Amino acid sequence: MHKASGDEVLLSAVDRVGDDRFRVTPLWRRDHYLGHLGGGVCDPVLLAETVRQAAIHVSHRFYGVPYGHPFVMHELTVDLGAPLPGLSAELPPVAVEAQVRRREGRKVDMCMQSVVEMAGRRLGRARVRWAVLDPDRYARLRNRTSTAVGAETVHGDAVPLVPSRVGHRLDRDVLLAAAPAHPGQWWLRLDPGHPVLFDHPSDHIPGMALVEAFRQMSTVLAHGTPAAHGSVPRHPSLLSVAFTSFGELDAPVLLTAQPADGEDDTPGTVLLRALQDGRELAHARVRHPALGDTGRDGKEATC
Repeated sequence: MHKASGDEVLLSAVDRVGDDRFRVTPLWRRDHYLGHLGGGVCDPVLLAETVRQAAIHVSHRFYGVPYGHPFVMHELTVDLGAPLPGLSAELPPVAVEAQVRRREGRKVDMCMQSVVEMAGRRLGRARVRWAVLDPDRYARLRNRTSTAVGAETVHGDAVPLVPSRVGHRLDRDVLLAAAPAHPGQWWLRLDPGHPVLFDHPSDHIPGMALVEAFRQMSTVLAHGTPAAHGSVPRHPSLLSVAFTSFGELDAPVLLTAQPADGEDDTPGTVLLRALQDGRELAHARVRHPALGDTGRDGKEATC
């Protein structure tokens, strides 16, 4: 799963059940960072990281991808028709049924479309698209040495949000800082010592840091005003992130939000973007109950 710590592994089993079909059994801990403030439901980001790990595991174990080959994430989507259940010994476990598509070329392109269920009841779906590169091609693609997180990463006028406003308890877990010169926008905060987001060294901004930042943005937008400490944020029903370029670790990232106006966007869908030096790193489409979420429109994207 490309994790340094065993505590960060979110899978207990991955079984092949047919041609390019797999059953993924998550291993979710109540106190995991991506569980946020807990409550009666789990956060979709926990599911997003689970299917991301499953994609890496399946690639190595069942498709012969050598260890040491870099993975480049293109898309990570969680689309829920019902909330994920809370972590409780009394509830049956969540199951993920996955179908994988693989395309060979100058690089290996892969996609995994998953159905998320509990006790036979469908909760939603998840999709992850990624490419596998050989190390030499990745090095040519990056064409630079690794950078370290420095003081320039957080903009000088950045004001960190309080943890409860983004569904956390600790300052180090807050990825958003207000941008006074840009009302309604934020700067990305990165902590190179964070035990989850920087579990292992990276030569670019980890994709899951952007996913979690987008989740935190959706919480702030949905609440409008700071939530009381200990309150449970309502989680987004759709979190669909497309990664468009590598984010460097030594330059600020501006996070913006606007109403989404795509042909398939339902009312209440918000478009979030991460920009570095005017270049887009990633964008996300988010639906949130408190933003006027009208539910799914019945269209399902496939690999």
